[in-house]
Amino acid sequence: MTGFAVHGSTVKTGWRVVVSVILLMCMAGCVMKPRASDVSVESAPRPAWIDNPGDGVSASATFHVRGKQAQEELAVMRAREEFAKRYGVKISSDHDVQQTTVNDRTSSVSEKSIREEVRDADVKAVVKEKWTDPANGALWIWLVPSP
Repeated sequence: MTGFAVHGSTVKTGWRVVVSVILLMCMAGCVMKPRASDVSVESAPRPAWIDNPGDGVSASATFHVRGKQAQEELAVMRAREEFAKRYGVKISSDHDVQQTTVNDRTSSVSEKSIREEVRDADVKAVVKEKWTDPANGALWIWLVPSP
């Protein structure tokens, strides 16, 4: 019986060593600095065009419940509205969201309407650059006049 107990103790010790090595490897991976090739474009320093957009405008949108695409659409819409102010175009938009929760199930209904009023101006713009702030996830859009 004594030999069996020693063998079981050896197996337990072996498993502890294996688990300890795996944990140390995981922790070492978390502490290591990322290689330059692993750093995404989104973690680049804040672009100058955010504070000084020149002839264009910059606008942002933070987290959106409907995902990244909706966040980008919101940022572009805000940039268009700001851009339009400069050229005498009036854009109004309404976005109503109704959310209902019953027994841990959530459903939402969304209605969106946009109205544009142009006063003798044909304004065209394009998105020149996008940047995501790694600190808060805000997506910034740089909208510039198109030729």
